[in-house]
Amino acid sequence: MKRSLQAQLSLALTAAILVVALGAGGFGFVTAYRDSIRSQDDLLMQVGALLKHSGAALSLEGAGMAAAGDEHDSRVTVQWLPDPGDPPADAAPLPLPADLADGFHTLLLHHEYFRVYVQALPNGKRLALAQETDLRQHIAQRSAWRALWPFVVLAPLLLLAVQRIIKRLFAPLQALRQEIDSRGEDDLQPIAERLLPREVQAFVAAINGLLARVEAGMAAQRRFVADAAHELRTPLTALSLQAERLGQAPMSETARERLTRLETGLQRARQLVTQLLALARAQTPAGAALQPCSLHQVLREVIEELLPLAQCKQIDLGLDGERDACVLTQPQELAQLLRNLIDNAIAYTPAGGAVSLRMERHAQWVALEICDTGPGIAASERERVFQPFYRIDPSGQGSGLGLAIVQSIARRLGLTLRLEAADPAQQSGLRVRLLIPGA
Repeated sequence: MKRSLQAQLSLALTAAILVVALGAGGFGFVTAYRDSIRSQDDLLMQVGALLKHSGAALSLEGAGMAAAGDEHDSRVTVQWLPDPGDPPADAAPLPLPADLADGFHTLLLHHEYFRVYVQALPNGKRLALAQETDLRQHIAQRSAWRALWPFVVLAPLLLLAVQRIIKRLFAPLQALRQEIDSRGEDDLQPIAERLLPREVQAFVAAINGLLARVEAGMAAQRRFVADAAHELRTPLTALSLQAERLGQAPMSETARERLTRLETGLQRARQLVTQLLALARAQTPAGAALQPCSLHQVLREVIEELLPLAQCKQIDLGLDGERDACVLTQPQELAQLLRNLIDNAIAYTPAGGAVSLRMERHAQWVALEICDTGPGIAASERERVFQPFYRIDPSGQGSGLGLAIVQSIARRLGLTLRLEAADPAQQSGLRVRLLIPGA
């Protein structure tokens, strides 16, 4: 199972923010609730102190009563407490006992709980200030919920902000991944470190070191193949000349037959060495810059070179249409690519068949199709045939390097290469479709 560092970081921060928000919200709710209760007790004490200082102006009738506040939310009941031993006054709003001590009390009166504050006056009388506990709790809960709302609103906003920040911080890594994914398998240029975070630069530097070692190993391999092929050309040429001279000498039919086989083997070995050199050159980094050229002219030169091979097998080789197109490429390498494709088409097309070329111009591309009437390539084999030395029929002709050279050149020139069946209904023949950048 793949583990995403970005997803893990987002999940961890989300969990941490939710835990902190819940804890802070719960603490704020409880604190605001208690502060509201204490502020209402302070309100009763302040009203009692106010009445204490103005006690001389109060009526001294036995059961005098006053109400502080007209609003239901702030209603406070004020009444005299009877002297000890006196029964509660009938006109009193609450039946408070006379023996209440000074200070705060919570009493059940008329089937409701009241918060009662008893205040002694200088003249010896005592006042009782009462407030319903349900009302006090309702006020306290409203205050507590008002304290909790900022956490409820800001926590989701903070989560969204954290997600955007994480996404922006990981954007360079996403861009780096896309850059590496878009590279070809032979593109081993170092990765730019300048715009990457400092924590990632060391990791990218290690990757660049690995790419440099891989590039050095591939360069050494290409040099070995090129040097080996170059060194083999001279002895193979000498052997071919010796075989040619030997063929001029009188010999028996058996010896002549064996000499013919030897010359055929030498010819195939020389062709293999030539293709190895071509593959080594095609796999080297691009050198010359791309330039505009006539695709029609390149095709004409290649067709003229390979026309004798087609005529020997009575194969109809031609280019459909006379409309030219200008492409941006390297003419010599494009000619080598087309030479390999057309040579393969001629080699695998039976005698009396046809190899046709057709091109179409588009806005930014020129599509070139090479179709033959040969056996074609099965869909399951169309990726493997580009591997060096791979042949569908090991006992057949060819060395298995032609399409490997074609693919290497196509990558160097930025071409798109696809293999399809020339006759989809019968799944026979081969259509090679090339997309070449237009000039």
